[in-house]
Amino acid sequence: MATVYFGDQFVDDTQAMVPVTTHALHYGIAIFEGIRAYRTSDGSAIFRPLDHYRRFLKNAALLQMRPRETAEELTGITIELLQRNKNYGDTYIRPLLYSSSTAVGAHLQPGEKLAIMTYPWTPTSLPPAVSTATYSKWRRFPRASCPAGAKITGLYVNSALAIDESRRRGFDQTIMLTTSGEVSEGYGANIFAIFGERVVTPPESADILAGITRDTLIRHFQSHHDLTVSIESISPDQLFEADELFLCGTGLEIRPIGRLEDRTIGTGAIGPVTTEAARWYRAIVTGTMPAPDGWRVAVSAVGAKA
Repeated sequence: MATVYFGDQFVDDTQAMVPVTTHALHYGIAIFEGIRAYRTSDGSAIFRPLDHYRRFLKNAALLQMRPRETAEELTGITIELLQRNKNYGDTYIRPLLYSSSTAVGAHLQPGEKLAIMTYPWTPTSLPPAVSTATYSKWRRFPRASCPAGAKITGLYVNSALAIDESRRRGFDQTIMLTTSGEVSEGYGANIFAIFGERVVTPPESADILAGITRDTLIRHFQSHHDLTVSIESISPDQLFEADELFLCGTGLEIRPIGRLEDRTIGTGAIGPVTTEAARWYRAIVTGTMPAPDGWRVAVSAVGAKA
């Protein structure tokens, strides 16, 4: 049985229970993050935890939640949780802050609880497998209606409907458009298109969640002297003309798209820019090449609590 952080303590996962009257369960009023820890030559390291937890706290404020922990303290709790679970390999980390009120009513209620869970999670193969994708009939919800750039649990019914509909039609992945018809993002993933030496990704105004993997890759591509990075609106027809196309996210990592609808993208196989980016990303997260300060936070077995 695994240990989870629940409320203010580490408990067995069977003890981490919530009443059926919990506010978040009825109204989707909770925020979460998806964070990864990777096996490295020195044990294990969490990738960009402070950036994830800073976004976590920013999103909490949108729902008027006020956790007392700082990003640094949340990172410390996560390290101890990984140690208690002896997760020194590849692991997915799920922090959740939810409205713990038991009152009925959709308005924001005071009171919240923190939970953090960990799961073994195998990285994707290198080179990553090529997927198919389709445009979903479900449009990405507009930021005029809700904070599209926040990881709020209730908003993910949009993604769930989109990926379910696409998979029922026989496709691996889904791409959602904005209500005005521009390319937005995939199912919990951002999108990049390569046109020759141009790397293009939609702007935040396309109702995307500006992912941390997206930010990591933008910085990488900007360091390439032979590539130009452009953050701009993309029409659905433009994606058919791309030489390479891929989705990216913490859980998905980098997933090339070889066919969109009934059109082959490029050669239909993973392209050179995507291949290089996937290998670079794996090297950064696993510590086989230098990373900016704070991007990898070590999880050591030394001093671990039972």
